[in-house]
Amino acid sequence: MAPTREMSLETERIVKLLEEGNPSRMVAKDVGCSQSAVSKIWTKYKQHGMVVKAKRTGRPRKTSKRQDKQLKEVGVNVCDRTVRNRLKEMGFQYRKAKRKPALTPKHKRTRLQWAKERQSWTVDDWMKVVFSDESRICIGQGDDAGTFVWCRSSEIYEEACLKKTTKFPQSLMIWGCMSGKGTGEMTVVNSSINAQVYIDILDSFLIPSIEQMFGDDEVIFQDDNASCHRAKTVKAFLEERHIQSMSWPANSPDLNPIENLWWRLKKMVHKKGPTSKADLATAIKESWHQIDAEYCLSLIKSMPHRLKAVIKFVVFSINDVLRK
Repeated sequence: MAPTREMSLETERIVKLLEEGNPSRMVAKDVGCSQSAVSKIWTKYKQHGMVVKAKRTGRPRKTSKRQDKQLKEVGVNVCDRTVRNRLKEMGFQYRKAKRKPALTPKHKRTRLQWAKERQSWTVDDWMKVVFSDESRICIGQGDDAGTFVWCRSSEIYEEACLKKTTKFPQSLMIWGCMSGKGTGEMTVVNSSINAQVYIDILDSFLIPSIEQMFGDDEVIFQDDNASCHRAKTVKAFLEERHIQSMSWPANSPDLNPIENLWWRLKKMVHKKGPTSKADLATAIKESWHQIDAEYCLSLIKSMPHRLKAVIKFVVFSINDVLRK
């Protein structure tokens, strides 16, 4: 039997063995395939004088397994779609880059030390922490995904196809706190924050939050390193109220779970569609009270993973430098 372009070497071998009178069971065992596959090949060969390849779905592979492995390191002359397909097979995903603060070597060392000091903390330990922060919320903020419309190229500037933006949107500054038990108090801040204003906020809103969520139990209070937060008068106020303050690594909003809460709050406020400062204030207060305790608990449960990520990132950076 002459080889044909339509038949693989394995198929030719099957046909040759069957033509020699070997039973299909023995042929299947010898070739290493099922008996039904042998029977199908033999039937097609008897009908057509050859075994026609079945129509393939999609484009045929243009790379061998060996070339797939080399794609990470050397160039192979294939189209971009092939590269994307192989990268997906290797476990890579095309995703939006995560935002991360720009960190100096000193920041990295401080973050690593802070994470290592608390890497043995359990979720129960983190449940004792009250996280706090300030955030500014603007009208129209929260639509991070953008707005997509279907239109022809000649219609891109039609009224119905535009997303209206404001150069200087109205906004409000707020302060709030949260723990694994839920949200604490939140307030709109109508002035710039100095040490005395911050003390007034803590006295009027942090203290009631702690009493409401923890009663007489001891808590640890977290705030960042803003100058008004680290003033001597603020430190004295916390000590007088017997509130333990947590040290905090600089430039580390990714370690504060309340940042995730701000993101959700802004989404909720955006959906309410406020158009004035008064509407914005109302929307913020309504949305704040709609944030459930389960969501806050899920954020606190993420703290051990956040610390592991910090440690892993620094180790990866060191290894990357050594490789270079």
